[in-house]
Amino acid sequence: AVSSSTAAAPKAQSQPSVAFSGLPEGERLDGFLATVASLGGSVVEDAAALSGSTVMVVEPSPSVSRTIKLLVAVSVCDIVTPEWVDACRAADQFVPVDAYLLGECTVSSKGIKVPWDAAKARTRAAAAPCLRGRTFYITKTTSPDADKLKIIIEKAGGATVETLPTTAPRSPLVVVCTDRDRRELQRLQGMRNVSELRDAELLAYLLQQKYG
Repeated sequence: AVSSSTAAAPKAQSQPSVAFSGLPEGERLDGFLATVASLGGSVVEDAAALSGSTVMVVEPSPSVSRTIKLLVAVSVCDIVTPEWVDACRAADQFVPVDAYLLGECTVSSKGIKVPWDAAKARTRAAAAPCLRGRTFYITKTTSPDADKLKIIIEKAGGATVETLPTTAPRSPLVVVCTDRDRRELQRLQGMRNVSELRDAELLAYLLQQKYG
């Protein structure tokens, strides 16, 4: 074990890219954006551009909004509370995120709220990508839509295909679907290496960073 006298102190945060999710438009958000700019950071607007060098800022009270950005961020980057931006402004530099990482909270979507332990999800994501080694086909009825789910899946280490197989695939394929897809998926019933997964289940797995 490393003794306290030799343990490395947290390094100051380098110039990160910063994303904001679920914060309402207004003076407070404008102030956060100005702080990031004044410190030499950049703001990421597109969920597809989130990466390991991004810091995602979310509002945990009364609940974290389950946005596309959040569903990507949980796989690839640190998620912090707005107090991190306040601390950066006070220090006149980007500070380490450790003290401001999101922990236990509530996530909301379409009026439904569920408990979420962001710390556990972060630990699992750091250990291995949640969807690594899995391939998915996304139907046209999912929510989020196929284009957005493709980004979410691939950021979590999964792969996607554009067409359904006509014969049993050599490798397992997961079809992300809804109850409205029964007719389209009827021909896949009993096909080897093909399984179905409802879109809501996939999103729940991603939030927990635990498949199945």
